[in-house]
Amino acid sequence: MHIFQKTFLAISLLTGLACSTAYGADIGRETLPNGLRVVVVRNPIAPAVSVQLTYMVGSAEAPKGFPGTAHALEHMMFRGTSSLSGDQLSTVMGTLGGQFDAFTQTDLTRYHCLIPAQDLDVVLHMEADRMQHLSLDAGLWAKERGAIEQEVSMDLSNPGFKVREQLRPILFENSAYDHSPLGTRASFEATDVKLLRDFYETWYAPNNAVLVIVGGVDPAVTLKHVEQIFGSIPSRPLPERPRLPGAPVVAQSVSAQSNYPVDIVALLWRGPSLRDSDAPAAAILDAVLSSHRGPLYPLVLQHKALAAGLDVERGIHTGTVQASLTIPRGGDPKAAMALLKATLADIRVKGVSADVVEGMKKRWLASKDFEKNSIAGLGSLWSGAVTAENIDSPDASFDRFAKVTVEDVNALARKLLDPERAVAVTMLASDHATPPAGKGFGGAESFGGQGGATGQLPDWAKPINNVPAPPVYAAPDGDFTLPNGLRVVVRTKHVSPTVFLFGRIKSNPDIQVPAGKEGVGSLTGQLFSFGSVTRDRATLEKSLDDLAANAHGGTNFSVSGRTQDFDAALSIFADLELHPAFPQYAFDLVRQNMIRMQAGVEQTPGYRLHRSIMKTMMPAGFPALRVQSVKSLSALMREDVLSYYQSVYRPDMTTIEVVGDISVEEARKKITAAFGEWKASGPKPEVDLPAIPFNPVPAVQSVPDPVRSQDMVAMIQTNAHEWTDPRRFEVGLADTMLTKGFDSRLYQDLRVRTGYVYTVSSQVSAQKNFGIYGVLFGADPGSVKAARQHVVQELQIMSAKPVPVEELNRAKAHLIRDMILSNATMTAPSGLDADMILRGLGWEHLNDAAKAYQAATPESVQAAFKSYIRPNGFATFILGPMPEGLN
Repeated sequence: MHIFQKTFLAISLLTGLACSTAYGADIGRETLPNGLRVVVVRNPIAPAVSVQLTYMVGSAEAPKGFPGTAHALEHMMFRGTSSLSGDQLSTVMGTLGGQFDAFTQTDLTRYHCLIPAQDLDVVLHMEADRMQHLSLDAGLWAKERGAIEQEVSMDLSNPGFKVREQLRPILFENSAYDHSPLGTRASFEATDVKLLRDFYETWYAPNNAVLVIVGGVDPAVTLKHVEQIFGSIPSRPLPERPRLPGAPVVAQSVSAQSNYPVDIVALLWRGPSLRDSDAPAAAILDAVLSSHRGPLYPLVLQHKALAAGLDVERGIHTGTVQASLTIPRGGDPKAAMALLKATLADIRVKGVSADVVEGMKKRWLASKDFEKNSIAGLGSLWSGAVTAENIDSPDASFDRFAKVTVEDVNALARKLLDPERAVAVTMLASDHATPPAGKGFGGAESFGGQGGATGQLPDWAKPINNVPAPPVYAAPDGDFTLPNGLRVVVRTKHVSPTVFLFGRIKSNPDIQVPAGKEGVGSLTGQLFSFGSVTRDRATLEKSLDDLAANAHGGTNFSVSGRTQDFDAALSIFADLELHPAFPQYAFDLVRQNMIRMQAGVEQTPGYRLHRSIMKTMMPAGFPALRVQSVKSLSALMREDVLSYYQSVYRPDMTTIEVVGDISVEEARKKITAAFGEWKASGPKPEVDLPAIPFNPVPAVQSVPDPVRSQDMVAMIQTNAHEWTDPRRFEVGLADTMLTKGFDSRLYQDLRVRTGYVYTVSSQVSAQKNFGIYGVLFGADPGSVKAARQHVVQELQIMSAKPVPVEELNRAKAHLIRDMILSNATMTAPSGLDADMILRGLGWEHLNDAAKAYQAATPESVQAAFKSYIRPNGFATFILGPMPEGLN
């Protein structure tokens, strides 16, 4: 558990280094006369495209006293333009599939989406319109102010975020980086549309933007379209950027309380940015110290910490480095801090292993092949390279990483990990932590309009009304069963020189774990990382690093590697899955850590809320009510693990899917060799949960959480929505109209028109013999009662009368476009094949869904929804302050 979360750009850097120059002519780039930089990369995985428009402006450029200005403007970019109202913008985004988002950082703001390729021109027109014609109406800002303040409330209910807010002015004192991009309630209350318009007209210009388009497009044709649509937008003179931090960080201490189940101690430093020459070495140092082969993990093996690691966060001009130890709740934080400092001091003197450095480098360099497997991932990689790193392509990052040496890493460790420049942080779990100062906020971040009629769309937006033909999901290239009952599905895809294997063993610890042994299933799964009978933990991890491969054992298992290494990786994995060592020392370690963690978990508000939900929704004696406890974990012996493994891990309950650069014949040969001797004993177990009655509707149940100023509300009901019922697709359409998309009913009602909530979501969950439906939202205590009433009213309307044809067609378009977008990774529908097979639905399920969506009528959707959802049948649970007036 880390205090700092890695930023989007840091993730882009770390999860992949380069897209291969093998794309060659499939890359187009141009800088328009107005200064807009454009990069187009063809990736023909699917007829989908990632569009990422980055403005090189963030919170660092915010006016003094108004730290959240860039963030506020990001919100207002979803409130419409002079030619496209906010409601129309919601309709466009929702109909296109809803995969639109944005984020603000210190030095940039990015708007990104994943859409069907046929809709690219619509999005380009939309972004050009927003670049020059944003509404910035005072009335719209008054509504959106509440929204963004509600986001502040949510984030300040997170103890980790609050600590980060404390650390920024320490690490970046008296600089443009001493505040987060989020902003404050006080500054938003003082912000007016003039300030927002000044910021918009200063920084939102083509010569301050980068447009990256990746997917199933022709680069040359796409560049012409971009020039036609954006070329007439005038450039603007850009002011000077704010100065960078100067004075060194002075060692000091910060303490905080949390609602976590553990205590955390950490040391933080100012670190290199993405553009610094040390950035690649910093990434490798991060990987080495976070690796189980690195010098921090022995503290876990020695029972001195529950977790240990490094986290290097890099922005364009700034960075942070955090080393942390996680210890049991109520432990000795002073001793843990001393241990962390001593371990880091030893690293500074002795350095890190050259072999581990080379292993981490192999992983980074191999990742260039894996990045081709996702349109959205490759889009983010290119955007990060061109904007944050300010380089021509990800290949340049690859080149930088290839040159890193162990001497570079050790030199950086000596320079960075200086205790005289560290900020020491202690976060202690507490039942008496305090919420952020001030009252809760109202409103909602969201990207929607005002609701109501959409009106006439501009000509360029009208293509969204053309519902695309759904994708046809082809039968697997191979589908066979070995004599031992192991089902194997193969999908050959020559997208990149990589192969993936996904496996799932149909099991259910709630049913299969013996009484009094709760937790043995989880413990068994964690022990796979400690090696097989032929490869101990260290040998296993080195073998995988040498291949730059990944392998994870358990009931949900996987292995992936480059084509040339897949044989070796599969052999290692099969040995691990079929012959795990489960060594006594590892059993003792994992069980002890689980007991220590469980002791903390049982004291958290979140755990108490979960138990309240389960006891209310499930009948007495229902298997899912069984949970691990300190008592049950303490009773476990290694023999229990061996017995559970022998009874649960069996080939006739297993489905494997192999996807990628491999033929069916090759896959059959390799899987047979690896798993053909796997045997099962005894009859196949029954692992599906039984049916349950409808839940009672008790009084609202609240679990206090002293850290939270915002309530998290869950409205839940059980129903008869089984996974084989053909009406499940029409229920899905109704649910889409309720919460999926910017123009959905509950989003418009709770977020846009009333500002009661920050987010609202719903989920239809079907088991074999029953279903669960839930609506979740976060709101200030004073808004919870009204928000809940609005949810019930919208569900009553959905049950009482047929939905409008136009709204139903938008929901159909949304879901069908989502089906197209689900293929935007090479591994789609990997894992889903195995899941459907184990449910008895088969791969044809997706085609059945498409046909049902197309055939649905307003009357059939109403009937399906009415038969499954009871508007007045919810049990309501609240985490946080108990609102007044609820019963």
